[in-house]
Amino acid sequence: MQRPHLTSDATVDHGCARLVLVVSLLVALTSCLLWTVACTSVDQTGDGSTSSTIGETSKSGDVVGTEGEDIHVGPAVITVRALQATFQPATPAQRLVEETPSAPGQGQSFYQATVRVSNTLQPPLRIDPNDFACAVGNSVVPIDPTRSGPLPRSLLKNTSLDLLLTFKAPAGFQPILLYSPSWYQGVIRVGPAEESTTTTT
Repeated sequence: MQRPHLTSDATVDHGCARLVLVVSLLVALTSCLLWTVACTSVDQTGDGSTSSTIGETSKSGDVVGTEGEDIHVGPAVITVRALQATFQPATPAQRLVEETPSAPGQGQSFYQATVRVSNTLQPPLRIDPNDFACAVGNSVVPIDPTRSGPLPRSLLKNTSLDLLLTFKAPAGFQPILLYSPSWYQGVIRVGPAEESTTTTT
């Protein structure tokens, strides 16, 4: 009889079918694993802008900086180029209020700050000179709108705005510039750069 021969062929066919099934499952499992790894990699890195935007804009807390240095705060870079007392303040090209500037009172002086604010991220950044104040001695004074400018505006990504800020306060103090923008949960404090002194003998 040919029965043993038929049984052997059936066993071989069954074994091949099992092998094909195992190989197919391994291929499918490998594909799923590679797809999962690729998705995880994209989620972690992305294109860089989304994760950076979320991380940067969520930062908060008070920041202390110095005149002349770049201060990275949230989506902005703030640079106070000058911070000093002056008896003859400069006037910005565009003032907040087109009124005649008033003279300082007795015992008062002007303090001026030149500030550049740059937006490093995609959402527009609102810059308002009224968000600045100045700590002088035991007083905190707002800007003098007749000697400060320009008008508030929104900055797009990779653009900047130069501000000239003027304050009237008691004379004879070191000014500390205070900045509390609406897009940052905290206060940025900037003091004048320390003057280096040289001693000659």
